[in-house]
Amino acid sequence: MEPTDRSVELTAEKARSSGTVVRLTVRVPAHADGSRPTADELAEALRALESELEALIGGSEAPTPAVRTDRELKELLLAYRPRQPELVDLLRADGEISEAEYQRLRAHLEAHPPAPAPPPAPPVKATPPPPAAPRAEEPTRPSGAARPVEVLTRTYQIETLKQAGAVRSRREISFEEYMALKRHFEAEAARRAPAPPDGG
Repeated sequence: MEPTDRSVELTAEKARSSGTVVRLTVRVPAHADGSRPTADELAEALRALESELEALIGGSEAPTPAVRTDRELKELLLAYRPRQPELVDLLRADGEISEAEYQRLRAHLEAHPPAPAPPPAPPVKATPPPPAAPRAEEPTRPSGAARPVEVLTRTYQIETLKQAGAVRSRREISFEEYMALKRHFEAEAARRAPAPPDGG
């Protein structure tokens, strides 16, 4: 029975940029009776190979954190535009700025305090519109007093009963005035009606 080969590949942490790959292979021989190695034996050989490979290339190294340099005051003002000291305190508490940056911003706010907000303008009171002037051609009348038919026909240029109804629908004349106009036009219509033929 042929022996069984097992391989392990790992990329070295220091050589990842160049794509270097390290490979180790272990050959597990068959048993004396010719049988293949068991799964446990192969797994144990693989674990030993992995340990040997880790020892060969070394453990992965944690990346070195980038060192942040303190920013100048102009850059800090453009980035955060602080208006109140409380905001600067929050930026430091959240780790957004370093202690040196914090001191720069606080000194700037103390030297240039924000201008107080202007007081709100008083609300503008709405001015009621002036009362509508009466129509020049319409004589004023006391409430409840009906105007003469002649005044109504001249003021609203009413020549027919239909026109009187339109003026009444606009509430420009009272019901009593409309009825007076109605009687006026009915009387005119009766006067213009032709006389019935003489039956004798």
